[in-house]
Amino acid sequence: MKKTKTYLKNFVGTSYEVGTQIGNWILSEPNLLKKIILPPNAYPQSKLKEILTLLDRYCSGVNQEIEGFVDTVGISKEQAIFYAMTYLERGCSLMSAVPNKIENGHTLMARNYDFNDEMEEMCFAYTAVRGKYRYIGSTLNLFGRCDGMNEYGLAACKASNGLPVGNFEGGQKAGVTGFSFWIVIRSILENCKNVEEAIAWVMAAPIGYNINLMLADNSNKIALLQCIDGNKSYRILDNESKQKFLISTNHTVLPEIKPYEKILIENSVIRYKAIEKMFCEKEKLSEKDLKDILSTSYPKGLCCHYYPEFFGTLRSMVFNTTEKKIEMTFGSPQANEWKTFMVEKLQEQEIIVNLPCEKAGKDFYSIMP
Repeated sequence: MKKTKTYLKNFVGTSYEVGTQIGNWILSEPNLLKKIILPPNAYPQSKLKEILTLLDRYCSGVNQEIEGFVDTVGISKEQAIFYAMTYLERGCSLMSAVPNKIENGHTLMARNYDFNDEMEEMCFAYTAVRGKYRYIGSTLNLFGRCDGMNEYGLAACKASNGLPVGNFEGGQKAGVTGFSFWIVIRSILENCKNVEEAIAWVMAAPIGYNINLMLADNSNKIALLQCIDGNKSYRILDNESKQKFLISTNHTVLPEIKPYEKILIENSVIRYKAIEKMFCEKEKLSEKDLKDILSTSYPKGLCCHYYPEFFGTLRSMVFNTTEKKIEMTFGSPQANEWKTFMVEKLQEQEIIVNLPCEKAGKDFYSIMP
């Protein structure tokens, strides 16, 4: 049994003040500091200028936040790895259902996030930047967000559509110039109140990441947006829709985007079918049903322990947008307890996380014809 830890943090104040808070935290964690800093002059000034301009337009405040961070840590702005990773030249399972598919009449969304613990800062934070909506969510590259819920009950999470796109070894090169997913999630949580506003933001923004984006809000709407090489399409459902749920793993399901799909991995299809089976067999679902499939080992469920192979469950989450709460486990739900979070300040602490490491079967990463 491998062990790691998750950090619960609060970031409150102006953008610059939040950056200094992040800087002081990272200075106290040398192992994290090594992960998020580039050598001097490693990132071209011309590209830095482009990403600064784009961020000011689509995610205002984050540049000032990074300014506070670099001033505190004592590095130059281009050394923040966030910039190099965000401007593009990761597997997960997502599901959501409208209220009349749920036993208690609430809107629910759930996800497993599977990756490698050593490439994550493992931080879940409450963020309240002056002039932005308050939210809780998982940080990525310190200044991005991977999932979360804001004060209006809008929740967002993502999965890669095909192989992960990114500026890292083994990453697929982006088909178009634009943002990675952690800017998409953060900007939605900070600036949007509902599904419609979130979809409008994503349709207008330059997205370089091939993303499956799942959304749910406090007005009983859910949505799935899929993007490959800048080609985007979406579905929005509510209680009046004939379809009552949405599912996404790591492949394309919307027919408008299917022609752009480059690769179909077998485990993604198997996970999709496992979720679909549960949704179709049960007339009404409960939060327990969602937790059960998140906690059940692949292939019957979604839980994976292949951490060295970049496919280990780092968190399982159930979003109740009606009650504006998130229930989640850090690490495998088979080895860690469920915790409940509201959109409010967290009790800052470090939580020991259990990661039961296993080896994936030889066919896990098979490519389907």
